[in-house]
Amino acid sequence: MTQERERSHGTAPGQSYPRCRSHYRPRTRRGWIAVALFVGLLALAQPPLVHTVANRIEPWVLGVPFLYAYLLLVYCGLIAVLIWAQRRGL
Repeated sequence: MTQERERSHGTAPGQSYPRCRSHYRPRTRRGWIAVALFVGLLALAQPPLVHTVANRIEPWVLGVPFLYAYLLLVYCGLIAVLIWAQRRGL
């Protein structure tokens, strides 16, 4: 009795439990593009790359050190990807 009850828990007797796709994986091509862009931009803001490529004070860009301008552009790109994905309903 317990095995039969466990197998059909939440469904009608004799029916199998429906298989649902994961909500963590994108379902569309645009979703995969958004994830790839976000992960790529996020990698540009992480220490291994920032410390080797953008860890400079000179030259100054629009009155701020290069590092701050670089991180500002990367973070604005991350926000833009999130807004784009939200507007598309991804």
